[in-house]
Amino acid sequence: MATAKADLRPPDENLRRIRIVGRKKWKCECGYHRRSLSETTMFRLKSLFGGKLRRRKFDSQAVELFIQCSILNVMIRVG
Repeated sequence: MATAKADLRPPDENLRRIRIVGRKKWKCECGYHRRSLSETTMFRLKSLFGGKLRRRKFDSQAVELFIQCSILNVMIRVG
């Protein structure tokens, strides 16, 4: 998981750390994989269904998002 300290590192320090421990271990240390996966998932969700919710009430919005996520999960399993 990313820590506040890892988020505040300048790019040069990140590159130094990658040289020391390797790219794979650095990605695990800073939570790169989780962040990348979540960003990709949100991109897919917004691309398929748009960036806005259509319902006005909070409970209806929650149901709308649940349905969208269910559809996305089915598509991922099939693909």
